[in-house]
Amino acid sequence: MPEPDQETTYRLNDGKLLVRLMRCPDRGGRRHTVRSLSAATGISKSTISKMTREQPTRPVPAPKASLLAKEVGVHRKALFTPTLSVFADADSDKEGER
Repeated sequence: MPEPDQETTYRLNDGKLLVRLMRCPDRGGRRHTVRSLSAATGISKSTISKMTREQPTRPVPAPKASLLAKEVGVHRKALFTPTLSVFADADSDKEGER
């Protein structure tokens, strides 16, 4: 469980899926571009562009991951996986030393 002062972050699972979802029109007939998705979610254009090209990016905060998923019409779990905390990574490294 994350520390109280730590925010859960998420990594995109599949950039190609994100691109397909961006191309699908929503109920209003609107399709997303990198620019429109950035404006709607507050995630930088360069980060969204990297996501669509499946390049490494920093994890996205939970509220922004949820908003991005909502904008393309899916649940957050369909696009993102929660990242492990730094504390969990440090603990697993210590176990390997024993």
